[in-house]
Formats: sequence, C-alpha cells, structure tokens
Amino acid sequence: MSNIGKIIRVNALPSVGERENNVIYQVAAPGAATYTDYAIDENGDIKTHSGNFNPQDLVDSAVNISNQELLDEGISTQKDFNAATRERLIHKLDKPYMDGNPLEYPKVLGLDNNGNTATLPVGDLGKNIANSSLTSVAGSGLTLGSDWGVETAGHPYSISGLSDVSTNPAFHTFLSQDDSGKLGRTSGVQPFLSLPSTLSESEKAAWKTAMNGGWTTNTMSVAMVSPLVIDRTSNINTWVSLKGANLNLNPASFSVEIMNEDGDTAVDQILSSQVQLYQNGIDLVFYYNFSNLPVGKYRIRVWNGVAYYITNSNLSINSVNSVSNIDTSTLTWEVRSVPENNNTYTVGNGNIAKIMDETSQSSGSNYPVVSIKSSPFHDITDNFYIEMNVNYTIGTLVGNTLFELLPARIGLTYSDFNINSDVFNTVAYLAYKPFSGRGEANINTISPPFVAIASSDGVSSYSQKLTFIKNGNILYLIWSFNNQIYQIDIDNTRALSIIMQLPNWQYGLSNMADLTISKAYKF
Repeated sequence: MSNIGKIIRVNALPSVGERENNVIYQVAAPGAATYTDYAIDENGDIKTHSGNFNPQDLVDSAVNISNQELLDEGISTQKDFNAATRERLIHKLDKPYMDGNPLEYPKVLGLDNNGNTATLPVGDLGKNIANSSLTSVAGSGLTLGSDWGVETAGHPYSISGLSDVSTNPAFHTFLSQDDSGKLGRTSGVQPFLSLPSTLSESEKAAWKTAMNGGWTTNTMSVAMVSPLVIDRTSNINTWVSLKGANLNLNPASFSVEIMNEDGDTAVDQILSSQVQLYQNGIDLVFYYNFSNLPVGKYRIRVWNGVAYYITNSNLSINSVNSVSNIDTSTLTWEVRSVPENNNTYTVGNGNIAKIMDETSQSSGSNYPVVSIKSSPFHDITDNFYIEMNVNYTIGTLVGNTLFELLPARIGLTYSDFNINSDVFNTVAYLAYKPFSGRGEANINTISPPFVAIASSDGVSSYSQKLTFIKNGNILYLIWSFNNQIYQIDIDNTRALSIIMQLPNWQYGLSNMADLTISKAYKF
C-alpha cells in the first residue's frame, strides 16, 4: 500500500507531468466552500473513489469503447463519442417556451417512416383532410377567410344522409352554380327562367304534361269551328264544335272563353258544366246562348292549365240576326254514263242523289263509267257550311287484294267541270274501294295507304258524314269516320258543286252510293 505524504491545496488538479508523487491534492475552485481530494501514489497514479472515476479524470485513455454499434459507427475513443454526441445535440430542437404565429414561424417538423425528419410549410397543415375520416364536434365548423374551391377532377362528389325537408316551408332556397363553378343560393327564379332553353321539345312536352296532372299540354290548334254563323234571335243554346289537335283538356284545370273579334278581350266564360271534353284530342264541344251577346264576330280562347290558345280570326263565329240558309231543294243534277243510255239507277233530286255502276263490260277501270253532278249551291266568293250523309255499298272478294283498282269518289268539284269529258275531277272528296275482302277509304287522295273502314271481311255497306266548310280560299273537309280535318286551298273565283263518280271495278264487283244534304247555309 502506498504511503501518501503531504497535502497540497490547489485551484485545479495539475496535469500528469506536473504532479508530485506520494501527495494528496485538495482541489477547490476559488471561493468554493468544499474541495475534492486526489491521492497520488509513488508511481504517479491517482487513487480514485471506489467504483467510479471522478468527472475530472475522464480522459481518452481512461475510456474503453467496447460497444460494437458504436465501433461500427467509427466511435472508438472518448473523443469520438463526445464529438458524435455534440453533433446530435446540435440538431436537437429546443423546447418551445413561447407562443408564435404562422408568419413568424412558417415551418413545422415532419417525420418519415424511417425516423428521418424534415421541415414542412405550416400552410400545408390540413390540406389532405380528404384521406381522413372526420367527425365534427359541437361548435366546430369552417369559416372561409377568402375564396375557396374544391376541384373534383372528374371524380363523383356526393353529400348523403341529409334530412328530408320536402314539406318544410322554411326550406325554399336552392343551391345554384354559375358557368365558372362558383356556388351561391337563389330563390329559383333564374334557374326556372333558363329551364326552357335547356330542354328539348319532347322534354318540354313531358314536363308540361306532368305539371298539368298528366294531361297533354302540347301546342293546341283549332282547324275548324262549327257553326261559323249563329242566329242569335232564336234565343236558344247553340252547340259549338271545335276540331283540331291537343284539345284533350284536364277536367280539373281548363277554361273556354268567348273573346271579341280582335281576341284581346274576354266577353264571357263558358261554364265547365256546358263543356264536353274528349280524350281523342281532336274534339271540344260546348253550348252557349249567343242571344246574350250583340251582333258581331267572336273568337274562342281555350286554356289547358298551362297555356292559352285563341282561334284564328278566319274561324270567328258570326252572331247574326238571321242565317242565310241554302235552299238545296232547288238543286238540279246532271248524269253522265258510259256507254250511253245504259244507266237507269243514277238520279238526283234537290238535296238527294244516288249512283250505281250498271255496266257489264270489263272496260272503264281507269275512268268513271258513271258520274252525277249538282248545279252550283252557292254564289262565287260565298262562304258556306254543308253537311252530307253518305251511304255506299261495294262488292268484296275475299282472297284478292285488288290493289290496282281505282277508287270511287264522293265530294265537291268546280261547277264549270264538264262531266262529259269522262275523267275524274274532284276538289275535296272521299275515295273508297274494295281491298282484300273489305272496304278501305281515304280523303283527298287515291294513293295508298288507305284506311280500312271495316274490322272484318264481308262487310260491304258503310254510312258516314262529310262536312265541307268554305272560308275564303280555304276549304275544310271533316270525315266522320275518324273526325279528322282536311284542309286545301281552292280557287275563290269559281263556284262549287256536289259530285259522285264511279269506275268499273273488275270481277263484277258492285258499286253504289247515295247522299243526302242534311244542313247547308252561307255566311
């Protein structure tokens, strides 16, 4: 055991080369109340406290680096360890001790999956909230400080689970968007006003129909009004018939009004109980006592629940103190048959006429073999209304289509037509013929397709009404079979007569017809 000698008091422990041996150094900092003993033996070795070095004795030669991880990192001495530790401490963040703001402190710390760190812009915080499942709490929300947008990049964007407020009157504002995508709220006025320009014609019709309870709201039209002349002095209800298109009105939402001649003032409204509606869309009928109105011309206005329609001025109803009836009893009839004088059936008298093909020859399939024409029943430029009840009987042959047969004709022709010319000449007419075991007919044409006028084979007799209305240079023909209105332009400088013309059909098929004028007047 070393024999320690004198005690030396110093402010700092001398270095190894300057120390004395067999002494005790008492080291105390200037002004310190305590000191530390360091015993130096005869070999110059320091005798330390049991189990540990004093901090002042930690020199490189006194540290043994044995940790393999440190050695792998190139740390083999105390100096290396101290340098590595200092490097780490340099990169260590200080503990925050004050509040800041994004302008003064624009960075935050980010950590990757490997533990590496980097600074990130503080403004990026919250930018990728879309990949998070968010749940709000009471009092939370979003307040914009400037313009803000969401770019969906073509991906669906939805909001679900909202409450149904369809019946809540407090919810009356729409969410709307302009062409740039900017959102706003609206009362709905502008979207509603722009809706028609965005819908196709079929979509408009479907929308209007739905808004009208399922009843059609297609554009209404009226091609014929009957009668066009009414004797107001009779002081009775007169049935007025309108024929046109899309007149199938909603019984719960419609109106029919009497308008002045200009069509800008309603003079009376027809009670709904006086209106007969039809589903076919062609007919609308009402009755009204025109003695309630002064003499004059009146138009009809119809409302279908969505839109109004006013009849054309050419279809004005003329309320007069007397009607100029046409005396059809004075009509005379001219007959032409081929060959000469072989027809004993065809004849006319006043308002009645009849005709039949009595030829036995096979010729005459492409021209009329018998014709009958009345004298003029009106003066040139007169407007008129005339109804004729027509009956015709034709022979049929089951199993043969007979598509090549020319049809017979009943209708009107110009009065100056010469029936001795042995050609068909009709202005407005019903054309009929046999076809594949039954009858078929058409209006104002002999070209197919024709309309089958019987639902089964073997039917040969038909009864129909033809109504002709002349108004200026327009002639209307109404066929009772389908209630359709046919319109043609005519020469208003020529008078009209009634005519029936029959060809000679093959296979001995019979052909006969008759007509009775039931009503005729001028206006």
